[in-house]
Amino acid sequence: MFTLIAGTVLFLLAAAGIIAYQNSRILAAQKTDHSMVPAGKRMYSVYDQSFTPETELPEAVPLFQFTAAGGGTETARTLCRVTAGTGEMALSEAQHYMLGILRQAAIQGGGRLETAAFPDKAVYAGEKELIKALAAAAKEEAEHADHREQGSPVG
Repeated sequence: MFTLIAGTVLFLLAAAGIIAYQNSRILAAQKTDHSMVPAGKRMYSVYDQSFTPETELPEAVPLFQFTAAGGGTETARTLCRVTAGTGEMALSEAQHYMLGILRQAAIQGGGRLETAAFPDKAVYAGEKELIKALAAAAKEEAEHADHREQGSPVG
C-alpha cells in the first residue's frame, strides 16, 4: 500500500514539474514574440514636426528626428512608431526613407543639421539599431556638408 501511494506521489510530482517547465517555455516565447515587430506591419511614419523627450502623443512615439536649418528655413522630420497597420512603412522601409531624406537635406541645406535620438522609446527588436544607424548617418552627412561648405573635396 505504501509503495502505491509513494509511486502516485512521485508520478504527480513529475507531472507537475513537466507542466511547470512547459509553462515557463511558453511564457518565455511570448515575451520574445512581444518584442518582435510583426513582419510586414506598417508601424512607422515620418512627421514634419519636432518632438521633445517629454512629448507624448498617443498615436506617435518618436524614435529619431533631425532638423535641417539653412537659407532662413528650418525643416524637422521625425520618424515615429505608430499603431500597427496605421503607418506608411515597415522598419526597413523607414530606415531607407529616413536615410534618403537625411542625405537630401544635408545636400540642399547648406546649414546646420541637428539630430535627436530617443533610444529609451525603442521597444521592438531592431529599433535601437535603426536609431544608431540613423545617428551615424546624420553625423556623416553633417561632416560631408561641412566639407562642401568649405570647398574641400569629399572623399
